[in-house]
Amino acid sequence: MAIDQNSNAELEVKDQSEYMRFLKTAPITEFAAYAGIDIDEAVKRRVASAIVDVVRTESTPPKMDISVRPIEPQGNLYGFASVTVSGIKIDDFKIVENKDGELFVGMPSKPDKTSNTGYRNTVFVEKEFRDDFTAVVIGKYHEAVEQAKSRAANFKSAADKPERMATQVKKAAKEAEKHNAALPQKEKVMKKRDIRGD
Repeated sequence: MAIDQNSNAELEVKDQSEYMRFLKTAPITEFAAYAGIDIDEAVKRRVASAIVDVVRTESTPPKMDISVRPIEPQGNLYGFASVTVSGIKIDDFKIVENKDGELFVGMPSKPDKTSNTGYRNTVFVEKEFRDDFTAVVIGKYHEAVEQAKSRAANFKSAADKPERMATQVKKAAKEAEKHNAALPQKEKVMKKRDIRGD
């Protein structure tokens, strides 16, 4: 049933958005009258349009962003993750170490007295997708840990050679005086006016 949903020989290009609006939302008799076709043809076109929409939706994976926040380990808890899927943010995924020392992703949950564990998951990841999801989250966790280590090392090396604020200000003032002394007299006057706001 290969019907080109975006064309109708009797309609001009400027009318395509109106044609699509009738095709997708108008009652079938109104669509048929608008397009100048019989009801059977209108139904065929609407079905073809719906099939194309479903194929497009299923073949385009939703946009997914994952952010991870490592923490100082607390028991077997190593961090948290947030997942944003097509604009919907889900918080409180947990990065946890199992008995074998491997990290895995725990689902967001809430207390539930009727559950064996005392908690009930509030988010579920389908089985066939779970391994890939876990691998991506754990990979992001390791990246975040490496970035934190790098920042800590840079901070430590800067802290080993502290330069006091007063020393930095004096140094900057001396450099400004040298620069200003090298300027012609007219530019010096202009610079003073710029600084004072005249």
